[in-house]
Amino acid sequence: MGRMRFDVECVKQCLIEKGKVFTVRSYCLANANVYVDGVGICRRIRGFEVKQKSDLKKFVKLSGFGSVEEWWDKVSEFYGNKRKWLYLVKRL
Repeated sequence: MGRMRFDVECVKQCLIEKGKVFTVRSYCLANANVYVDGVGICRRIRGFEVKQKSDLKKFVKLSGFGSVEEWWDKVSEFYGNKRKWLYLVKRL
């Protein structure tokens, strides 16, 4: 089983408190069970390639961030011009 890191505390807290979180990553991987430190076994479900900030608008409530701007700033900080994919991670 693979592992998935959550280094941004508000994102990890959303997963812990709500049992699921939307997260953006720079890799395109298949759906799979993953282990998350401090959370346990979760299901990683790939959504779609994120092309622009507005793509995230309807997912922000389950991202851990207070606004799409705050989320996009963090995504840009981590991944810059790399390709980006949205995932739903659900605690099992």
